[in-house]
Amino acid sequence: MKIPEYFNLLVTVCGQKGGVGGEELVGMEELELALQDYESPLNIKDCQFPNVILVDLAMDPREAVKILENSPTTVISKVVPIEVVVKTRKDSILEKAIALAKEKTQPGDSFKVICDLRGRKYIKTPDEITEDLSELLMDKLSLERDDNNPKWIIQIEVVGDNTGISILKPDEILKKT
Repeated sequence: MKIPEYFNLLVTVCGQKGGVGGEELVGMEELELALQDYESPLNIKDCQFPNVILVDLAMDPREAVKILENSPTTVISKVVPIEVVVKTRKDSILEKAIALAKEKTQPGDSFKVICDLRGRKYIKTPDEITEDLSELLMDKLSLERDDNNPKWIIQIEVVGDNTGISILKPDEILKKT
């Protein structure tokens, strides 16, 4: 079995109204400009999905999120630090997410599972992951589900054959408007 393609930062870009495409290239340029004083060149991975940029950073991806939060960008819409990458198999995703959550959370902590799905070869719907993982987190780790104001975000980023998993505080994910 092939090992997963490693990345530790996932960036999504959005197109401009009336634009002609090329958002990924603009997004890559924005990333390079924002991070050039910290890491150059960027190790950008091939991605078969539109509007998604995968990066393997030597620097802490959480630091990259903070830098990008304060950088002027036009197409970058979301930036997620990724802690671990597994092959896209439901059992692997659930097992690794539980192991990561066990390291970072305490019984009684609140959480929300978010699953962004790109490619439906192995996982058919995001609910397949969010519901099963939520049940496991409540049963095995005594965590409390809170979709409105969670202490932790369990972020599952399915990108075809590879899935990035992170256990993050809500402010560690950057969403630009």
